[in-house]
Amino acid sequence: MKGSVQTVRRFAKTLLDVAAATDRAAAVRADRAELRRWLAEAPAFGVFAACARLGGAEARGRAVRELAGAAGLQTLTTEFLARVEAAGALERLGDILDECDRLERDRAGILRAEIATARPLDDVRQAELARRLAAGRPLEISYREDPGLLGGFVARVGERVYDGSVAGRLARLRRRLADA
Repeated sequence: MKGSVQTVRRFAKTLLDVAAATDRAAAVRADRAELRRWLAEAPAFGVFAACARLGGAEARGRAVRELAGAAGLQTLTTEFLARVEAAGALERLGDILDECDRLERDRAGILRAEIATARPLDDVRQAELARRLAAGRPLEISYREDPGLLGGFVARVGERVYDGSVAGRLARLRRRLADA
């Protein structure tokens, strides 16, 4: 259960709940950005996190606390890291941070949208597509190009997928003709 989805969610929810209850949400958000930087730019930290057998439990806990202290992380974040390490889940730190981001968006009522298009959209078309997909809800949108699309778009908004691609339209037409 060390690396389970439930463990990741539990750690993320606990960190956000305690940070909010102690009015340290903004400071902990900044610490999470620093932790992401560690994961991306410090290969030694990644190896340390992934290798739970590297050093004894006491030494690892001390090392995590010293790293967090040297980086100037909040006491709350330091304790959080120590608990994640003690549970043997430090290798899932990236997943925990991702879950924190998702929970924050959910709590703020913000849906995440990913839109793939064959070619880049101009600002006017991006705004129109965003307006139509949002339907009055706040969205956090990321765009990417997918040369595999002949035209149109494929959008994932929350758990829903909207397929406005040429291939998607042709598939729907093919099904309708087959049913007729």
